[in-house]
Formats: sequence, C-alpha cells, structure tokens
Amino acid sequence: MNLDAQLRSYDLWKQSMAESIHAYQHWLDDTGLSESETELMLIKNLRLLEKDNITIAFAAEFSRGKTELINALFFSSAGIRLLPSSPGRTTMCPTELFYDAKEAPYLRLLDIETRSNDKSIEDYKREPKHWTHIELDCDSPEKMQDSFLELLKTKRVSADHAKSLGLAGKDGESEVTIPSWRHALISFPHPLLEKGLTVLDTPGLNALGSEPELTLSMLPNAQAMIFVLAADTGVTQSDMAMWEQHIQVYRSKHPHGLAVVLNKIDTLNDELMSDEDWVQSIHKQTLETARLLDLDEQAIFPLSAKKALIAKIKNDEHALSTSRLAGLENFLSDRILSSQKEILQHKVIDDVVDNIELARNMVTSRLQNVVNHTNELNGFCSKSEEATTELLLETRKEQTAYNQNLAHLKTSRHIFYTQIADLLEVVNPKRVSGIIEEGRDQMAKSWTSVGIRQGMKNSFEGLNSLLNETLSTTQASVKLLDAIYKRFKDEHNLDVEQTARFDIKVYQRQLDQLLKNGLEFSSSSEAALTEQSALTKRFVDAIGGKAVSIFEQAQADVNRWKSMAFSNLIREVNEQKTFMESKLDSLRNISAGKNELDEKIAENKILEASLSEQLEGLQLIFNEIKSPNLAVEQDVREAAI
Repeated sequence: MNLDAQLRSYDLWKQSMAESIHAYQHWLDDTGLSESETELMLIKNLRLLEKDNITIAFAAEFSRGKTELINALFFSSAGIRLLPSSPGRTTMCPTELFYDAKEAPYLRLLDIETRSNDKSIEDYKREPKHWTHIELDCDSPEKMQDSFLELLKTKRVSADHAKSLGLAGKDGESEVTIPSWRHALISFPHPLLEKGLTVLDTPGLNALGSEPELTLSMLPNAQAMIFVLAADTGVTQSDMAMWEQHIQVYRSKHPHGLAVVLNKIDTLNDELMSDEDWVQSIHKQTLETARLLDLDEQAIFPLSAKKALIAKIKNDEHALSTSRLAGLENFLSDRILSSQKEILQHKVIDDVVDNIELARNMVTSRLQNVVNHTNELNGFCSKSEEATTELLLETRKEQTAYNQNLAHLKTSRHIFYTQIADLLEVVNPKRVSGIIEEGRDQMAKSWTSVGIRQGMKNSFEGLNSLLNETLSTTQASVKLLDAIYKRFKDEHNLDVEQTARFDIKVYQRQLDQLLKNGLEFSSSSEAALTEQSALTKRFVDAIGGKAVSIFEQAQADVNRWKSMAFSNLIREVNEQKTFMESKLDSLRNISAGKNELDEKIAENKILEASLSEQLEGLQLIFNEIKSPNLAVEQDVREAAI
C-alpha cells in the first residue's frame, strides 16, 4: 500500500480499537464490574488514540529542495506548488502543518520579537492571541499559495538587536537580515493531515541552533526525520555540521526513524549522458554520501522532488517512476507507520488487555462459585440436620476470616498510602521548578560562558539527585506492596494478581535523554555564538519546562497507581463477601422446604447462563483487540481500487 493507503489503514485501526474499548466499557456497565479506576484508565487510552499523530520532521540547510520534497510527498493534490519552494525563495521559520478540526483552516505566525521574553513556543501555542492569524481559503489553492508567502518574510535589524534575540550575524556587520517570524502553524483539511499526520519543516542550521525547543523537544518527539541533501553539491561543510550537531542525536534515539534524501538527482543528468551513465552517477554520489555519514546505503534515497511534484500534478506515471520518490514513500509507510502502531499497541492494548484478563478471571471465579454453590444446594437435600448445622458453623468461620481480611486490608492500605504520600512529595514538580530557578539565578549572575555552563551543570546534577531520590522511594513503595500481596496469599489464601506497578524507569530514560541533549546543546558552537542572557532564558525554559512536564506526568501516574494498587484485592474480598452471604442465606432457608431449595437452584442456573454469556461477550471484545482487524484491511483495499 502507498503512504495514503497506509495512513488510512492506521486511522481505521485506531477507530477499531476505540470501538472495542467502548464495547468493553458497556460490558463493564452491564456486568456491574465498572469502577472509577478502570473507567479512568479506559478514558486515558481513548484519549491516546484520539490525540495520536505521526510527526515527520524535515531538516536541511538552505536550497536543498526540502520544501519541494514536502510538496511532492503530501500536497501535489492541490495541483500547484502549494508551499513556496521556487529558486531563491526559502522558508525562514520552523513550520508545523497539521489539521485542527476545532477551527477553520488557518496560518498562524509568531513574531520573531517574542524571542526576547521567557515564554516557550509551547506556551504561546496555548495563547492564540499572540499569533498573527490568517484564514486560509481551501477552495482556492492560489490564494493559499499567496498566504504562504508570509513564511518567506525577513527584516533588517541592528546586529545588537539580533544578538539580543539570540540570532547571531557575521562579525563586523552593523545590520543583519533576520526572519520576521519565529514559528508558523498551518492547519487545513488535507486528507493525510486529517488522518493524524503532522509535518515539521525546520529551516537551516541557524534555526536549529538558536531555538533549543526544536532540538530538545520537537525533533526528538518526531516519529521520522528526513535529512535532505543536494545531489549536485553532495555533503557540504554546513550539511556535516547539521548532521553532527543535530541529526546524529536523533539517530541515536530513533535508529530506524532516520532517512537521508539525496535530492536533485536530475541535476546529475544532461543530454550527453546515457541513462546508464546517469544511474552510475547517482550510485556514485549515494556511495560517497553513505561513506561520509557512516550510513548504510539503504538508508539513503536519491530522488528528484521537483520531477516528482510535476509528475504527480500531470499524472505522469513514467516521470514519477523516474523521480524515484516511491522509495522514500515506502520507507515512511512500511517502517514508520508500522513502528508507531507497535508503540501505540504497547501503550493502549497491553493496558486494556491486562484489565480484560482480570475481569475475565473475576467472572470465571464468580461462575465457579455459583457452580459450587449449586452443587452444595443439590447435596443439602440428602444431608441431616446435624450436617447442615456443621456447614453453617463452617461458613460462620469463613465469615470471621473475611472480617479479618477486611481489617488487614484497611491497615495495609493506610500504611501503603503513607508511603505513597512520601513518593508524591518527591516527584512534586515544584521541586523541579526550584532546581531550575536556582540554576537560572546562577547563570544570570555569571559573566562568562564557563559560568553559564556551570549553572547548567548544577541544574542537571540537582535533577539527577531528585531522580535518584524518586527511584529509591519508588522501590520502597513497590517492595511494600509486594509484601502486602504476599501476606494475603500466605495468610488469607487470596492469590490475587497485582495491577501494573508504577515504572520510574520510563521517566528516568526521558530525563536522561533530556539532560544528554541539554549538555550537547550547551557545548555546541551555536550556544557559544548566542548572546548569554538569551541563551540562559531559552535553555532553561526548554530544559526546565520539559523536566517539569516529565515530573507532572510521573506525579499523575503515581496517583493512578495509588488508586488502583488495591483494586484487585478489594474486588476479591468483595466477591468473597457476596458468595459467603449467599451461602449463609441458603443454609438458613433449608428448613423452609424443598420448594424453596429448588427455587434457589433454578436462580443459580439462570445466573450460570448469564455469567457464561458475559464471558462469551468478553472473549469477542478480547479477540477484536488482540487480533488484526481484517475488516480494516478490506476497507483500505476497496478504497484503493
């Protein structure tokens, strides 16, 4: 399937998963097994499916044909060159293309002057009033094209002013040209964008170096990175600088998400060359690029974005084949979408499946209890009054054991919640903010680059210390919960499976990667060229904001763990209570006569049938979630025909 069909398949798969989760919610309501913790988990996963998108980032130095490649890959259906990519016209600010279903199509532009304050781009995204808003006319590609010319705008300012904004010019210049805009957001209802695709266009080495948020947050979170080179120039010095300072960092985190495009292969051909000579020339340049970047040749895609765009607009299949765009499209559809689906399956499906299996065990246990109870009722008819009295005494003992279980459960929960209160205090985002503020103060007071880097280092050390404290407290909480569950198994014969533990390692990896990226940025040439106060603001905002969000998520997950830690034990104890009360009720009513006993047996038979039906319904939902949805694949094939 091509990229469009793969995205459609992925979108339909997400819809199918959401429908299955909704079906499970209804099943829980119908069976009386719904509880707040489970409902919150299901809502969280539904939101993950709803908000999930695929971000493909494009990075290149100027004049490599990057924007033309974006046009060819995604926007040829407009019938024109939608994004400005003619010779001499270069997109000057980072640009995000996506679909916002809540608003009419728009272009939003953030003024470059906003770099003078402390707010991050993410902060500004939550405040549309600070953006220049341009409505897009989707019925007129030509008008949209005119609107997008805003992305090219620049202005002349003094070198000192540029430096205060963190934009370095050439030595000795009194005036420099800078972009008019800091960031651009484009939302319109393109079919691929509607299916959850986001395109991030990053212009040039200077833009990456001067905006830490790009390198520390936006690029690392992209599912794919396309690094664009020009076949006629090969790997230039500035290309290599971008590769070493930014792309290699992404490659280390996403080894299978990086593709290098060798664009403009049409420039390697002329009328005097045979097709075979041209192919050999492309192959030679591809091998040299692979050698310089230390990459496998299969990770490099030689193509002509210009020829591909024209071929798609003119519907020329032969020219499209000659452009070689299909290789890159296959990479994006086969590797990136499949990888993202696996990630989402791990996040969502594993969570829901674990809960379904717990519910199935609970209903199976209920069914077995009812069957056992029915067998006991059938046996009561032949039992003597003395035997019945013994059964009643035995059940009273079970009731006493239940009361002991309940008392121990309340005590254990209290001890665990006290431990969790300590953990919540450790992961409090306010502590992260305090560490960042201390680092900011130290950097602000420093007059040297060495002093600024020392302030950064101290912030890192403070965050690492906090993480180690979190790790230690988490381990203590996990051990305590393990001991509680083991006690109930050993002393009360309740062998109940624990809910998923809180995993601090997830946040440890995120923070480690953030600090690693931060250290690399702080020692980069771009950081050295950036005005110190601007560097301090942007670096601390990027690192601090991301670190706070990591600990906010950790805090939310600790609270979720706290609310669910005892849910299985509580459910099992409640089941124990229900079964015991039913058994006592039956024993008390034996003396009433055979008719009442037969009536109780008939009720149990109805209950058995109902529980068996519940298990069958749950199995259908389970199969739908675990197995590939053949209907989705059929829908996509039919749409492609």
